[in-house]
Amino acid sequence: MNKRRKTMLLVLLLFIAFPAASQEAEADEKLNDFLLIPILETVFSGNLRWRPDWPVDIPPDGFSILKENVQPEIIEISNGDQNYVVRRDSEGRLVEFPFFLSNGYAKVEASYSAQGALKEMSVIFFSSEPDEADTETEEDPSQPDAAQSEQRVWNITFPAEFLPYSELSPGGSFPPLTIFQDDEIFYVFIFESPLFLTETWYNSEGEMLVFCKAIVDHEYDGWRVRYLQIHDSEDLRFVDYFFDSGGNITEVQIEGMTFSAVYRDRRPVFWQLPDLQYELQWDTQGILTVIKAAGEAVDSVTEYRYEYERDAAGNWIKRQENAYGIRFGVLAPYLPGSRGTWERRIIFFDEVEQ
Repeated sequence: MNKRRKTMLLVLLLFIAFPAASQEAEADEKLNDFLLIPILETVFSGNLRWRPDWPVDIPPDGFSILKENVQPEIIEISNGDQNYVVRRDSEGRLVEFPFFLSNGYAKVEASYSAQGALKEMSVIFFSSEPDEADTETEEDPSQPDAAQSEQRVWNITFPAEFLPYSELSPGGSFPPLTIFQDDEIFYVFIFESPLFLTETWYNSEGEMLVFCKAIVDHEYDGWRVRYLQIHDSEDLRFVDYFFDSGGNITEVQIEGMTFSAVYRDRRPVFWQLPDLQYELQWDTQGILTVIKAAGEAVDSVTEYRYEYERDAAGNWIKRQENAYGIRFGVLAPYLPGSRGTWERRIIFFDEVEQ
C-alpha cells in the first residue's frame, strides 16, 4: 500500500508540473492520433459497435450477426484490398479486432489473465494515406481508401491485475504500462477516479509527451467514454461522444468535425458526415438493402443497392454493391461508382475452423 501511495503522489506531482513539462518536451507526432483509453473501453466492454466516424466503405453490419445474443469466435470481412478480423476467446473476450482511425486503422491483439485483466497487447498501425504520387489527383470521397500499408508496431505490457473499474482495481494510479516501438520505449500512467480516467505518456528520458483526461459514465455492463481532453505539444484538443438509450453512439465531435447517426433497432438509418449524408434502408430481417447519398461530396453516385449470399442462419457471407446515379433525368446503374464486393467468414465456437 505504501508503494501505491508513493506512486499516486508521484503522478499527482507530475500533473501539477505538467504546464512546464509540456513546454520543454515535444510530443511524438505519431502519438497524437492514437490513445489507449478508447481501446481499453472497447477491450473491457467486449463490444465492437459501428460508429458514425468509421470509414464510409466499411459495412455497418460487418461485425454483427442477426442473433444479437450470440457471439461468434471469428468474424472476418475482406474486399480484396482490406481485411479485418474480430476474434474472441472462449470467455467472449476480444483477442483481435480493428480500431479505425482518421487516416487508417489499428489491428489490436490482446491477451488476458484468468480474471480478465489485460496482460499484453500488440497494436499494428496501417495507414490509408495516399502515396505522394497520388496527391496530385483529386480523390473521390465515395471510393474506398487505397491499399493500406503497415506503418509501426506497439508491443504493450500491462501491470498485474490491470482491470479498471473492477473488484481487482482499488482505484488511483496503476503502475506504468510499457510500450515498445522499435528501439523506443514509452511509459504510460493510467489514473482511475470514479468519474474519470487519465492517461499520461512519457518517453525513456522522462519527458511528458501527452496527457489525456477521459470523463466516463458507468453502465451495468461496464464504462463508456463521454469526453476526451487531450494535451500535447500542439494544443489542447477535445473529443465528445453522445449516446442514445440503447448505448449506440449517436454523435462524435472531433477536431471541428461532427459525425452523427440515428438508429432504429440498433441499426443506423441516417448517417451524417461533415460533407456527406446517407439514408440507410434495412429489410425486415435486418439486412441492409439500400443506401441513398446526398451532400456536397456526392459526385456521380446517389444510391447504393446490395445483393447477398447468406449462410444457413441468414447471415450474409458475400455482399455485392451496385451503384446508381442520375443519368438524363433517371436513376441508372453507374458501374465505376461501385465500391466492390465484401466477403465475410463467420466461425462459431462449436464449429471447426477450416
